[in-house]
Amino acid sequence: MLVETLRLAVPRHIEELLQRPTADLLDTGLRSASIIGPKGDVLQFGSPKHGAAEEAFNALAQGLAAAALVTWGGVTFAGMHWCADPGCSDRDADHPEPKFIS
Repeated sequence: MLVETLRLAVPRHIEELLQRPTADLLDTGLRSASIIGPKGDVLQFGSPKHGAAEEAFNALAQGLAAAALVTWGGVTFAGMHWCADPGCSDRDADHPEPKFIS
């Protein structure tokens, strides 16, 4: 279920982040990592705390989206690939340079 939900959520977050400055994208990645690091197990095992899984999932999806936009070649996770080129689905494709917006 996680993989299928990410398949839908990451492109949506990419669209939301597409015109943001690079510094904002990097901040998004850092915030996401600070949530996923201590709470990532919630995605696998669940949590009695209301909203914990939603917070961890959104952090993962946003972090993947931000990484897809600032990393040359995009990002691949659980067999799925995202990058600045919305039509790209292959990590070995000829990728354009990432979009850095100041």
